[in-house]
Amino acid sequence: MKRFTWEMMRAIIFLAYSIGLIILFGSFLQQQNGIRMHDTVTPLSISGTISADGGPFQDIQDTDWHTQNVRSVIVTGFFNQNITDGNSLILWPRNLRVKIYVNGIEKVSTGQREEFPDFIEYAGNSYQIFYIGDISTTDEIRMEVEKAYASCRINVIDSFFENLYTGREGDVYHSILSQEMLHLMISLGLMIIGFLVLIASVLQHFTQFNHIRQIYYLGWFCLVGGISYASDSSYEFIDLIFPYPVTNTLIDLCSIPLLLLIFLFYITNVVKSRQAKRFMNWATTFFAVIEAIPVILQFLGIQDMHIFQDQYVFMGGFIILLSISAITYELIAHRNNEMRKVLISITPFVIALLLKIVDTALENGVERTYIRIGILVSCIMLLHDTFKHIRRSMELLEQEQQIKQEMQNAHAAIMLSQIQPHFLYNALNTLQHICKKDGALAAEAIDHFSKYLRGNMDSLMADRPIPFEDELEHIKHYIYIEQLRFGDRVRVEYNLEVLNFCVPTLTLQPIVENAIRHGITKQAEGGVVQISTRQAEDDIWIIIADNGVGMDQDYSKKNDRSHIGIENVRKRLALQSNGTLSIISSKESGTKVIIHLKGAGDKKNESNGC
Repeated sequence: MKRFTWEMMRAIIFLAYSIGLIILFGSFLQQQNGIRMHDTVTPLSISGTISADGGPFQDIQDTDWHTQNVRSVIVTGFFNQNITDGNSLILWPRNLRVKIYVNGIEKVSTGQREEFPDFIEYAGNSYQIFYIGDISTTDEIRMEVEKAYASCRINVIDSFFENLYTGREGDVYHSILSQEMLHLMISLGLMIIGFLVLIASVLQHFTQFNHIRQIYYLGWFCLVGGISYASDSSYEFIDLIFPYPVTNTLIDLCSIPLLLLIFLFYITNVVKSRQAKRFMNWATTFFAVIEAIPVILQFLGIQDMHIFQDQYVFMGGFIILLSISAITYELIAHRNNEMRKVLISITPFVIALLLKIVDTALENGVERTYIRIGILVSCIMLLHDTFKHIRRSMELLEQEQQIKQEMQNAHAAIMLSQIQPHFLYNALNTLQHICKKDGALAAEAIDHFSKYLRGNMDSLMADRPIPFEDELEHIKHYIYIEQLRFGDRVRVEYNLEVLNFCVPTLTLQPIVENAIRHGITKQAEGGVVQISTRQAEDDIWIIIADNGVGMDQDYSKKNDRSHIGIENVRKRLALQSNGTLSIISSKESGTKVIIHLKGAGDKKNESNGC
């Protein structure tokens, strides 16, 4: 039932987003310059003369002045219809400084340099509404229109004259909202999801999921992605909703670089190998520096970010592409299959960046759609993969709690599996025999035996791994007692290349006990038990090998206490140390037990704090 509910919720989420994507792609196919106004908002045109860049005045109908290279125009003439009945003049002066005179009297002045702080040349890209009173078709109109930036890639002067309207303010808002509502809902949805994910990332620090750090960066990616999506999709009227054009413009300019930086942090956190992390740390630092330079120059009033917007986005996109190599390296060199999912999830956003770079070179002017589609699709896929990761983590937590409960309910069984009654009986017989012959040796043997018992009792209360050296000390007490019983028939060799790591309690004892009891002491001449450790990169290997009688490979089908103890060790290794236990054995060839502790040799674990 739980699985069915999860799958149903996932299907509903994907269905809803699929519908949103279909609508979004539909809007992409219907790209237009500006907003399609309702019938109650009527377009305006002007007939008369025009002067481009201070040249001679010519009739508008007889000259082809529609060129991107024009910096400023002056138009004189008459509107094609009256502006009456309380209607307003609607303009779209993005990146333009505009003045409008009616019969020689200034009625509109917008975008002038003195309107903005010293550190920014221009702010605001939305429609603007001016009530200038009644105007008839006989009133002389003079329009002075100048680009705020000479390097405008889009012909904003053409856009200005194509988007002259007259109508009521409420009808303008209604026209814009009816077309932009979908984009606003999507961007708001992304921001809400990002905010909720950030809350979840804070709450996880109070749970056992504090290792899932990518949740934090995913939350910021969705939140900033939603802001960037809103800036890209609804810039025609965003200043009408939030009347702070300087703030809105700075957010628009900084949202994409900030989104790319968060994206790099996300990838840095996802990769695991040292080489990939080192490369990503370098790439992220370099990107942060080159993106900080235009921000500093902007606020110092030295250079406006708008001029180099395409350049720093291009540089950021190039670094993002380089970061993909870190994921590919980890996928191929370290066979980390999780990287395949990450690579697939971020592909839409990377493709969107590539399309933006190509579009910038070709000057097509629809790159905003590429970016928002890439943001939306990647957010959906990353959320999906993260939710699956959380689901797996929750299942592991449930298994951990179940195993802990089983261990708490089975202390007696664990005691019997680790401290065999036959060993206690034989050890006491040995001590009794020694006491009659050698008092000093008996005192030493009793000291080892008491420390062995104390170690077993303490281990039953421990719920976390302990330093390997402590575990090794405990097993030496056990071996000492066994050597008292069997003499030279029990020989132990140590080849310990690494000691500074942690293991679950009572990891070695069941294995060494099996090697002695079921292996070497079954032979008349006895044998050797070898205990070895070695490190390969961040992984630790423990090998316990004996040259005893060995066993057949169906040992796991048996149900005696020794094999129960081995299975208990296997479970605790997986639960507490991300470890595995494998056994290689055959009749008359001895037995080798291999313990693999993944990541136990990482530098952060070398403090022996466990």
